[in-house]
Amino acid sequence: MLYDDLEEIISYRRNVTGVSHALFISPKGNARHAPQIKVAITPPDSVDPRSKVATIAIADGSVVAGKIDPRLLAQVRAFIAINRDVLEAYWNYKIDTDQLRKRLKRVP
Repeated sequence: MLYDDLEEIISYRRNVTGVSHALFISPKGNARHAPQIKVAITPPDSVDPRSKVATIAIADGSVVAGKIDPRLLAQVRAFIAINRDVLEAYWNYKIDTDQLRKRLKRVP
């Protein structure tokens, strides 16, 4: 992801996602890769996408880049699984940020 595209990234913390670390979600923009989200690694509650992150594919939950603790990865995969349709709709500009926020489901 290019830093020129940072203005399109939104971040949500545990109170929205249920995931212990902040998540970064973006629409496709100029990306030439499949839909993905980023997870704050250090610090875990950072809402700065330039911090240390791991990148996870929305399609299958695979780790695209970075290192992530297996327990955190399980949380992120659970979040993706229950929100895949919403995340893909946002990626493809079918819904806006407000609709994304309203439709996201928290992981338990």
